[in-house]
Amino acid sequence: MNMNKIIWYLKLARLDRPVGIFLLLWPTLWALLFASNGNLKILNVLIFLAGVVLTRSAGCVINDIFDRNIDANVQRTSLRPLAQNKISLMGAVIFFVILGILSLCLLLILESYAIKLVFLCSALLMIYPLTKRVFVFPQFFLALAFSSSILVVYAHTQQSLPLQAWILFFANFFWVISFDTIYAMADYQDDLKIDIYSAPKFFKKYTIPIILLCYALFFLFLSFLINKQETLFFNLFFGLYVMLVVKNSLNNENIGSDGYIKLFKLNNYLGMIITILLIYEHL
Repeated sequence: MNMNKIIWYLKLARLDRPVGIFLLLWPTLWALLFASNGNLKILNVLIFLAGVVLTRSAGCVINDIFDRNIDANVQRTSLRPLAQNKISLMGAVIFFVILGILSLCLLLILESYAIKLVFLCSALLMIYPLTKRVFVFPQFFLALAFSSSILVVYAHTQQSLPLQAWILFFANFFWVISFDTIYAMADYQDDLKIDIYSAPKFFKKYTIPIILLCYALFFLFLSFLINKQETLFFNLFFGLYVMLVVKNSLNNENIGSDGYIKLFKLNNYLGMIITILLIYEHL
């Protein structure tokens, strides 16, 4: 296999666009911090880091396999490898199987309770691309898939799913709905022309209020997990983030597709700041 072909496979797994990896990694690290009460084990960090990279890559590959015909008709996705026929369908399927096998190898290290949840997470990962064809609000399933890593962390480190795990799960659930709905707004005009569903198509004029509400719920659930002396600072800081950054950007009529993508990517920095805050708190 020549270098150009390898590059196309890396693009198929979106390894050239790591924002999605970080958006999955940050809440996984939050879960590790909370579940271990700050006593992180390097092995656990490495296991879940590898798991995040592999599962996100596999998710991108299976998504492009299902959406290969749709992607060719959407401006933002028209340059993807399968849409351009740079990689054969069989090659993409084999690549997905390889990623799946590597992911399954990690199961040998996980606790048995966590292994059961991993199979549920894998099912969510597989069906998400199909939900865009049959369910009016597919971001719901993506939020479940992205947030399930939190439950796997608790199942592995504590062999249980305490209330704290579910609070963090729902915090992340609403965050994913927020940023993926913004992401979907970049494709809104293209989605209107093709037969797939998205949150902006479903919520229509209520899309922006729904995004802001989900951000508010995200901050609210997270604040339940933060020490009281930090909660006021936390709420003030992220309240300003929503009001000044998100609301003002979404209300800008000239934002355009690129603007939505940039706003979506800002969530990576939001996640990083929260991670730093939580590390500081646990130290």
